Amino acid sequence: MRIFISADMEGATGIVQWEQVDRPEPDYAFGRKMQLHDVKAVVSGALDAGADEVLVNDSHDYMINLLADELGFDSRVRLLSGSNKKFSMVHGFEGADAAFFVAYHAKAGTKHAILDHTMSSKSIFSVVLNGLEVGETGLNAAACAGEKIPVALVTGDAAVCAEARDLLGEGLVTACVKDAHSRTAANCLLPEESGRVLRKAAALAVERARSGASPIMDIGKGDFDLRVTFQNSFQCDRADKIPGTERMDGRTIRVTGGLMTDVIRWILALI
Repeated sequence: MRIFISADMEGATGIVQWEQVDRPEPDYAFGRKMQLHDVKAVVSGALDAGADEVLVNDSHDYMINLLADELGFDSRVRLLSGSNKKFSMVHGFEGADAAFFVAYHAKAGTKHAILDHTMSSKSIFSVVLNGLEVGETGLNAAACAGEKIPVALVTGDAAVCAEARDLLGEGLVTACVKDAHSRTAANCLLPEESGRVLRKAAALAVERARSGASPIMDIGKGDFDLRVTFQNSFQCDRADKIPGTERMDGRTIRVTGGLMTDVIRWILALI
């Protein structure tokens, strides 16, 4: 069984502030450490449950947060590192038996969610896909659905876990490592406890995926309808220059197409 892991950072154990996930900041070292902690716990759980191969795609910011010499696993584990990937956070997912979204955060505008945003906190106000408002969990799950890949596990704060369950329904395994009190404060599990929670959840997710119980996002059939609302009209002015887009109002661009995997490429191009 091949497991694909998309590893973000904002949803990792103990992370509550932007300074912990931004490379120039001194607290970024803590963010890297906690992202690595959560990824290692999930990989260990997947291997415990019999996964044959695990590909970890570093999916945060410049995507060079996880270092190969720190993962510490055998040849069953690979690290996909670096940016400018065609499918961004889900690059390398082709052929996977199941996808895990690790250290994820809730969509922009979510109440009591640590560092909530959708793709870009500076430019994106909201994203609607086929009539459903989605964040990174929904966008990446939709891309996986385009390849018929189930999402078996989502980890992060309570808000993103609830968001993922609403999107994907029964069969999805979630692992909550913190409960937000505001956008930048949370009641956090300590690393030893969160490690146990994540490892157990990953093993269960592999078992469910093996049995065919893990969900594939139901995003409708046929063409996609993607609507991106920017934070301000100037950003929309710039996106409006891209051929194939339709200006809906001062801040919203619409794009339609036939391949669900192209949704990720459109989002990246528009940003």
